[in-house]
Amino acid sequence: MKAKILILLIITLVINACSKEVNGGKPQLTFSNANATTFRQNEKISFSLTLKNFSSRVTNDTLFIVRKFYTCPFISKDTAFYKIPTYNSVKNQEATIEYTFTYGGDQTNSGPFFNGCQNSSGLGLRTDSLNYFFWVKDSNGNTSDTVVSPKIILLNR
Repeated sequence: MKAKILILLIITLVINACSKEVNGGKPQLTFSNANATTFRQNEKISFSLTLKNFSSRVTNDTLFIVRKFYTCPFISKDTAFYKIPTYNSVKNQEATIEYTFTYGGDQTNSGPFFNGCQNSSGLGLRTDSLNYFFWVKDSNGNTSDTVVSPKIILLNR
């Protein structure tokens, strides 16, 4: 009887020692806000996201971004990614990610920009709507769920 209890105790300890971290170690990304939903050319577009990391380690995460247009005949969707600077994570740490860029117009402004719904010759800019989809992949290959921005309207003026 004591041997059975001892074996059961050992099996329980092994299972608990091998179990994954809370949430499987998967990063949790939430959409916090956008600075507006309608933009004219040369305006800054800014998204705020919250990233929660469930493990304690040095991380080198990547933010993936997909723009998906509603009706643009020139672009249906396009993908970009950005390396998040390496940081020492504390278990259950939360961080804010700010993704900011300029919408079209004068490209002499410093920083990232995006021209919106425009044909390949640079002409034919038109008003259109799109959503931004965001997710994070950590250095261990764990991927967060995808979060979506509200509908963003880009005006052609």
